[in-house]
Amino acid sequence: MNVSRRHLLALGLGAITARSSRSLAQTPAPPGSGGVIPPNPFAEGAVELVASPSVVAAPSPGVAPAELPPNPYDDGVRHYGELVEEDIVRALTESPIASARNVGNTSINLRCDLDGPIDGAFKPAETRHVDHWRAEIGAFRVAQLLGLDRVPPAVFRRVSRDELAGVDTSRLLFRGGWSRGAMIYWVPVLRRAGIFSGEALTQWTNQLVVGVEIPPDDRRRAGEISTLISYDFIIGNWDRWHGTNTLVDAHGGLVYRDNNGGFLEPLPRWKMEIIFSFLQRVQRFSRRFVDQVRAMTLASLRRAIANDADGTEALLNDAQLRAMMRRRATFLEYVDALVGIHGASEVYFFD
Repeated sequence: MNVSRRHLLALGLGAITARSSRSLAQTPAPPGSGGVIPPNPFAEGAVELVASPSVVAAPSPGVAPAELPPNPYDDGVRHYGELVEEDIVRALTESPIASARNVGNTSINLRCDLDGPIDGAFKPAETRHVDHWRAEIGAFRVAQLLGLDRVPPAVFRRVSRDELAGVDTSRLLFRGGWSRGAMIYWVPVLRRAGIFSGEALTQWTNQLVVGVEIPPDDRRRAGEISTLISYDFIIGNWDRWHGTNTLVDAHGGLVYRDNNGGFLEPLPRWKMEIIFSFLQRVQRFSRRFVDQVRAMTLASLRRAIANDADGTEALLNDAQLRAMMRRRATFLEYVDALVGIHGASEVYFFD
């Protein structure tokens, strides 16, 4: 990691980090947790993507905007694991809660046994974490927009006191007898990935440096980590890298779960430095993912979260959307600078 960072700084990419730190400076949060949906002050193209004068931004070679790979969420039947995603979303939204119990630590996380084969975890608005549930749904919607199938489906849901019989609800916030929050798909099998320890951390950090050979058996995991770090940077999720947030499913694939650290605005500088430090470990990326990030606009982002509004409150407010678009610009600037230095074939290393 230290060698990689010195190398990046020597190549002038430190200027991007310094400039981006200033551009991602904290902005005052508007009153209330959600922005009023109409009217929206943003217009298409309101955020300009201007590269640093010392860096020539290079689009993905050979991929014009009209030739972007199809987003697998645009057409056809979408899946999460072996299940149809639409079936999961319907169950999370509509299936009655048979029983619930708290399995959270610092925050409330209610394991909900739903009628039928699909179960959920309900993260409600609570006294210690009033709006963290919004990030869980936003993370899922952004993952859909970017063509990722690693984030468990999450939907907005209101739950009555009666449905939570036997649960200590003293910390829950109720509005008219209803608790609001995110109902998230309960992935049946989760195991620790073992990627946040000394030897494993060193291994994948080295593998994501341009020019380092990756054994065939490690290529899938390295690609998943590269995309996870990139995705976390874009949504501003600073709270990823400890054992319970880096897990694998029954098939050994990384699950991008527990995303309630995302979309924080204003984002304290020390948390911003965490996501920067992890992005600086990555010099190899998925071409498809980068192209989907490049295709994302403020308008498409607003459309992605439009159906998750709670009454008159949008899921994410305008300051959060604006901050995410700034991080998107910085991410693309960073990738394009690497392409200009090393070439597309070295940087766009994963499909």
